[in-house]
Amino acid sequence: MPSSLIRGKYVVSRVIDDDKSEIIEDGAVYQEDGQIIEVGRYGDLKVRYEPDEVIGSSRFVVIPGMTNAHHHMGLTPLQLGSLDMPLEPGIFAEWSSREVDPYLDTIWCALQMIESGITNVMHNQAMVRTPSGLDFYESNARIIDAYEDSGMRVAFSLYNRDQHFFTSQDDNVFLNGLPPELGARAREGMRARPILLDDHLSASEMLIANKVSDRTRIFISPHNVHWCSDDYLMAIKEFATRHSTGLHVHLQETLYQRLYGDEHWGKTPLAHLKDLGFLGPELSCAHGVWLTDSDIDILAESGSSICHNPSSNLRLNSGIAPVNRLLEKGVNVAIGIDEAGINDDNDILQEMRLTQKIHREPGVGVKSPSSHRILDMATQSGADVTFFGSETGTLEPGKRADMVLLDLDRISEPYLDPDTNVVDAVVYRGRGSDVDTVIVDGEVLLQDGIHTKIDRAEIARQIADSLAGPLPAAAESRAQLNADLKPYVERWFASQKLPAGPTHYRYNAR
Repeated sequence: MPSSLIRGKYVVSRVIDDDKSEIIEDGAVYQEDGQIIEVGRYGDLKVRYEPDEVIGSSRFVVIPGMTNAHHHMGLTPLQLGSLDMPLEPGIFAEWSSREVDPYLDTIWCALQMIESGITNVMHNQAMVRTPSGLDFYESNARIIDAYEDSGMRVAFSLYNRDQHFFTSQDDNVFLNGLPPELGARAREGMRARPILLDDHLSASEMLIANKVSDRTRIFISPHNVHWCSDDYLMAIKEFATRHSTGLHVHLQETLYQRLYGDEHWGKTPLAHLKDLGFLGPELSCAHGVWLTDSDIDILAESGSSICHNPSSNLRLNSGIAPVNRLLEKGVNVAIGIDEAGINDDNDILQEMRLTQKIHREPGVGVKSPSSHRILDMATQSGADVTFFGSETGTLEPGKRADMVLLDLDRISEPYLDPDTNVVDAVVYRGRGSDVDTVIVDGEVLLQDGIHTKIDRAEIARQIADSLAGPLPAAAESRAQLNADLKPYVERWFASQKLPAGPTHYRYNAR
């Protein structure tokens, strides 16, 4: 691999704390064979080294590659025909969507992420039976192949569950309360969905054994605490321990999930995981919207992380996670898009800005995330939850050469006070459209806004062609089942008495 000298008006090498980042004016990064050798002033490094290529100019700011810390799929629910709705009934909409080729779906998503400066993603994949004929291993190996072809890093995990497929009550109780004909169809649909634990473990084991490159990490994931029996949870934990791999789980995303814990264990789902011995630095938890103060203490003590998804939480009526309280207690918090970014475009810079603004509580002197903290959440903290933290997340000698060049022209147009910190400028004004160049392991994946490895237009054409035509009969059947079940599912959740209590944030009062 050729050596290169990557330069910018500013190089932001790392975040130091809430108020400061290490920024080198007229800086540069010199890399050889994908490893950072030195970071310093451009003039000094230009004299010291003879790179094969010089990338960038004084028009750019160079930052570490960013991480999307929680993600599922490429084409969004809206693109596949489903408007936003609360999570619990919304899950059924996925049953009725068109089947998208897993490779094409993932490569399209990867292209979008690269365009916004994402070099690393936590991809959490549902285990479902597909009519395409691919088995569990093959279909998921195709997803990993797509990331490998894109050049991105990925922490990939399969998720599954073994209970509560319709509501938070016993499935048989719910199905027995349906009209007989609908209950029979729902039972048949449920039989087509669940995957046995042995299938989950064996597919994950094969993915680990056949890992293609060091740009891929294989994790394992229970879907959610209340959707998995204790036996299932512990089998997943034992697998992760045996293979020294990461764990990723959805946690207290909605108030109904908190309610389940109160009613079934007399404690929160996180506290139940603590009782099971499930927690630790290897665990990252997606969402965490309905955490209690004691939950936050548990996370801090165990070293477990939260992957915060502000757009998704808003779009699914889930609420606003207590990120200020988490940061106050020293919990590691990363930022994810969850395929439901506010604009459906996988723009991590926009997700960073929403994260900053949504946690500004009313009141003078009330602390909220600084731009430096937001950048850390999208770089080093995200790298840590995906197990790439020792290799990426900052621009320092010895780390891998993963970085992004943002064009400062639009960010500073027509005027930007020269005393404005460049990290503030990026977080306040940066967009995915400002990303000019993306580099992973010293390899240029995007240059002048154009992909170097994949033909974007051709992928778009293949996806459009594959989804043209009427909805297949199997998908029509699933869509009808979803439509018929939806009012019963919504009625059950609407009947639940939701817990009330003190709130982490005060936004308004009456």
